[in-house]
Amino acid sequence: MKMTVPITALLLLTTARAQETLYAPAPPAGSAFVRVVTVDGGRAVTLDGRAFLGAAQARTVSAYQIVPQGPHALRAGTSTLKLNVQGGAYHTLILRGGQLSALEAEQPAGLTKARLSLYNLSDAPATLATADGRTPLLTSVPAGSTKSLSVNAVSAALGVFDGARVIQTFPAEALRAGASYSAFVFGRGAARTAVWVQPTVK
Repeated sequence: MKMTVPITALLLLTTARAQETLYAPAPPAGSAFVRVVTVDGGRAVTLDGRAFLGAAQARTVSAYQIVPQGPHALRAGTSTLKLNVQGGAYHTLILRGGQLSALEAEQPAGLTKARLSLYNLSDAPATLATADGRTPLLTSVPAGSTKSLSVNAVSAALGVFDGARVIQTFPAEALRAGASYSAFVFGRGAARTAVWVQPTVK
């Protein structure tokens, strides 16, 4: 049975198993990780005129793909996005209303920490906390914003909240050193939902 570690351990302790769970936290040299979040149903995305991602349903987060650093042109339907890819970084692109946009690039978590990010694509602030709601981690992230936090590689159950109201909770899992985990919040008002995304690379 999987145990949930208290939040003090999540934030402060260095686990003896950290080195055992290490895996490559960054893309290969001279490249970056790029993914697309489809907010409301989308079209296929091309990169420099070549297929990059097929059309996806609403509220879908793609796996990361490795993209060489430097300037690129991404296209979805009639929307074109010029992106200067930063080597070694994580890039998240948003496809909403048929338009592509880019969030600020993020750096890897490092070798001994896991990284938690809350992407608030909804219409109101949201908080990432422990699943019982008692300990906030990323508090009142404004609509349209992203916040991140590095934590130790332990098991934890987390959730997304609107004040005291639960938007979505997620099962406990072992956070891996070097990995970046994301919670995405979608929708409006009481109909908001959230999804938890583990680090995957295509």
